[in-house]
Amino acid sequence: MSKITIQEPTFDRIIVVYRRADTSAKSDRGIYVKHFRHIPMADLEIVLPEKKNPSLTPMDWVKFLVSAIVGLVAVVSSLELPKADIWVMFAILSTVIGYCAKTYFTFQQNMATYQNLITQSMYDKKLDSGRGTLLHLCDDVIQQEVKEVIISFFILMEQGKATLEDLDLRCEELLKEEFGVCCNFDVDDAVQKLDKLGIVTRDTIGRYYCVGLKRANEIIGTTTEELVLKAKQGAVSS
Repeated sequence: MSKITIQEPTFDRIIVVYRRADTSAKSDRGIYVKHFRHIPMADLEIVLPEKKNPSLTPMDWVKFLVSAIVGLVAVVSSLELPKADIWVMFAILSTVIGYCAKTYFTFQQNMATYQNLITQSMYDKKLDSGRGTLLHLCDDVIQQEVKEVIISFFILMEQGKATLEDLDLRCEELLKEEFGVCCNFDVDDAVQKLDKLGIVTRDTIGRYYCVGLKRANEIIGTTTEELVLKAKQGAVSS
């Protein structure tokens, strides 16, 4: 027996936003948000709120029908005999009913195994829901904004004055060289934030340049994160 490794496209993060479909006026019309990780593309359906549960396959229905027909033929044949044996008919009916029951309960057992597998998979892959997911999204957005500002300031500090177009190109080249990714850098938003902080200036010909790193740190002042770190260090030392 050989082992085969299958490569399946996988979503690193998935956020599902949905609202329950209900026509009643007094129903709960709230919006639900759930956050999942490492979801294979083939298993995307399991994160959706309305999952299609498997039903009896055509082969199962064929087994039911064949068993019923065979049992019916056997019972009719027994009744046509001169001396019909009731125990023989009872044995035939018991066998047919037992086989149908076995097929049905086997399906129910497989269904329970499937539901347990789905539940365990959702437990392992679910990161958060509701407010936790919204806070996670807000944190990701803030981190992205901060990274854009830092990269723009770094380019101006290392490479000197640059127009908006040159700064955009240099930032994209830096990301490609260091991380091997191509992206459309949002330089307008980054420069706007740097200008609002007062650590970049524009000259008469439209080129941007930044203040020194020490001066920029003085202008920005103490951040909330630094205050939290100082408070933690003070608590540890005391």
